[in-house]
Amino acid sequence: MKKLFFIAALSGAFSATAWACEAPQNKPEIPDPTTAVTAQMVMSNNQVREYVRAMEEYLNCARLSNAELRREENALRAYADDFNTAIREFRALNG
Repeated sequence: MKKLFFIAALSGAFSATAWACEAPQNKPEIPDPTTAVTAQMVMSNNQVREYVRAMEEYLNCARLSNAELRREENALRAYADDFNTAIREFRALNG
């Protein structure tokens, strides 16, 4: 009985790990800094941070080739840079 419980628990742990390693599906849009209001930028900041964190977790557990990993990291860095540029532009316009 203990052996059966151990096998069930172990298989559950492996399936939970497999489920946990999925790429986030919803990449937040970066608002237009010329028309956005502060509340929009704050909400977008929170969403972008969560997305970046989720992508970093995914990239740490995904079994990607080195080329795929570099491509995904570069895309994530470009996305974060675009958002930071939008934040700087928003602050310059509304600061």
